[in-house]
Amino acid sequence: MRMLAQLEFRRSIAAAACLFMLASIAKAGPPFVTDDPEPPPAGGWEINIPFIIEHAASGTEMNAPLFDLNYGLPNVQLLFQAPVKIVEQKGDRAVGLGDPLVGIKWRFLSDEKSQVQLGLYPQVLLPLGDHRSGLGEGQAAYFLPFLAHKGWAKWTLYGEGGYWWQTAPDRRNFWYAGSVLERELNERLMLGAELFGNTPQERGGRAEIAFNLGGALKLNEHMNLLYAAGRNLVGDTHVMVYFGLQFLTKKP
Repeated sequence: MRMLAQLEFRRSIAAAACLFMLASIAKAGPPFVTDDPEPPPAGGWEINIPFIIEHAASGTEMNAPLFDLNYGLPNVQLLFQAPVKIVEQKGDRAVGLGDPLVGIKWRFLSDEKSQVQLGLYPQVLLPLGDHRSGLGEGQAAYFLPFLAHKGWAKWTLYGEGGYWWQTAPDRRNFWYAGSVLERELNERLMLGAELFGNTPQERGGRAEIAFNLGGALKLNEHMNLLYAAGRNLVGDTHVMVYFGLQFLTKKP
């Protein structure tokens, strides 16, 4: 499924669960596909454990769950994602580990006065899932996106744009771009809207544009509830639902 594959590649649908002394609601990345340049605090973990469901006419695919582990260094984020996948197509079902994703985010600009941040986020998809069962791509893929972030008052706007190199024979290289606008309604609740799209990802495929609506609810000082849902506006019809927890930890 294309939208779900985008979530696994990404970044960061990019971070949502661990034990982190949370001062406010998480403002970027999960539950959305588009990521932003802000890493976790140095010495802190951001671990996302969402369940992601995507349904299309060709079948249903789930990450049940996706383990999204992120560790912060000064202006750097280390990423490791590993999905447990359930794929149902034409009456057949496959269950198993999908392709892991590894990456390094580098925030090269952070201006506190203007609340502008810029970064790069190279990532590699490792072909470890069973391709014959639909659990993996069968070949490695590589993503190099540019990330930008602007904050003001209780609003946050961030975007991501980059290029995917795919080596599987039935796939093609493609461009991806997305943008998210978020609003912090109070100390516990954040809501946001996302618009994203890509050029065709496979031979004979179509370009896609999709949207998500979602947000984050602060449950306590260590945990957020993340949720989003959306569908394609252009391209094949896909409906996607994201529901998970975000735990955060910070080095004392």
